[in-house]
Amino acid sequence: MSADHSYQKENEFAIDSEADLIKSFRPRDQKKLILPERLRFPFRVRSYMTWKDPSGVYTYLVFKLPNWDLPRGVAFKRTASSGEPTGGLCSWCHAYGSSEEIGLLSVAISANVSTSYFVCQDLSCIEKIEETAMLAGKDPDKNIAELFYRMEKLFERISNYKPES
Repeated sequence: MSADHSYQKENEFAIDSEADLIKSFRPRDQKKLILPERLRFPFRVRSYMTWKDPSGVYTYLVFKLPNWDLPRGVAFKRTASSGEPTGGLCSWCHAYGSSEEIGLLSVAISANVSTSYFVCQDLSCIEKIEETAMLAGKDPDKNIAELFYRMEKLFERISNYKPES
């Protein structure tokens, strides 16, 4: 396998315990964290892991790049859509879907600042990229690399946030 096609191997990581999973989240997100039922440790993750809390308010993302020491997690809060259902385009994977599938997910950066992303509500972006590429007979690597870059920028933004003085 060439270096250009190694994203799957390079981005596989392990979560050894519940404590390790919780520790991957920022303290502000740990307060909102509801782990999936029937989760068995240790387990391996291919690319990234995502799940929704039972209420559907929060969607969680755990992600790790090869050059990161540990996986990082974030809690997205779903912004309720108002009015009639509409269509939208995910800013991460460019999938098109209804407002039930694509919507505004926000991340609290501080007590007073948040940032929002118009993305797949379930964050299934990699599956959509792979499916679209397969149907088109194309290689998904470039689009997956762009997805990982967008995720990396999210984590840089929330970890490097400095309030204006």
